[in-house]
Amino acid sequence: EMNWRVSLLGELDTAIDQGEVWLAYQPQYDIRSNRIVGAEVLARWTHPTKGPISPAEFIAAAEANGRIAKLTDFVLDRAISSAAAINRRGVSFQVAVNLSARLLSDRELLGRIERMLATHGLPPAKLTLELTETATLQDAESGLATLDALRTLGVRIAIDDYGTGLSTLDYLKKIPANEIKIDQSFVKSMRVNRSDLIMVQSTIALAHSLGRTVVAE
Repeated sequence: EMNWRVSLLGELDTAIDQGEVWLAYQPQYDIRSNRIVGAEVLARWTHPTKGPISPAEFIAAAEANGRIAKLTDFVLDRAISSAAAINRRGVSFQVAVNLSARLLSDRELLGRIERMLATHGLPPAKLTLELTETATLQDAESGLATLDALRTLGVRIAIDDYGTGLSTLDYLKKIPANEIKIDQSFVKSMRVNRSDLIMVQSTIALAHSLGRTVVAE
């Protein structure tokens, strides 16, 4: 187990190059129009000998050791390519990709995303970048500037896992988000727990009053 933890990061880089890392598409369903309008794109890793590796394990390791950029670029490129192909068939389809707050200090991030969108021909508004609400912006000023630049480009910004952080309203005020994703812990129990139901209802009302879209996990 110790040897595996030490070699995990090196193996992850190889796994991306050799096709062991693949993407799962979790549909996003629009209640008003009664149709699937997009998907959240999630990285998955099937190791040739160990089988499926938990995303919580390999993503956390990549993030903690400064290796999250390669994984994120891989997911973004594949997701943007898929969405572009679907939209070219005349179907309006959006993709959402998780973005580590650590990457917001990467000065080349904006340029890479802009090039991927141009290469595959996807309108920026069809891409949503999801920031985990509990994540801390390492350099708040630089991070917010990057988010503003992405918004200016036309990319949508979402606050992921909303409701689980310690300073929810403060985060909501600071982040220039188009969308709020209510954490599944509230959604799953709202039919049996009145407190969770009220929290979901109030979050929807707050988000809509701020002109933001709501996604229920």
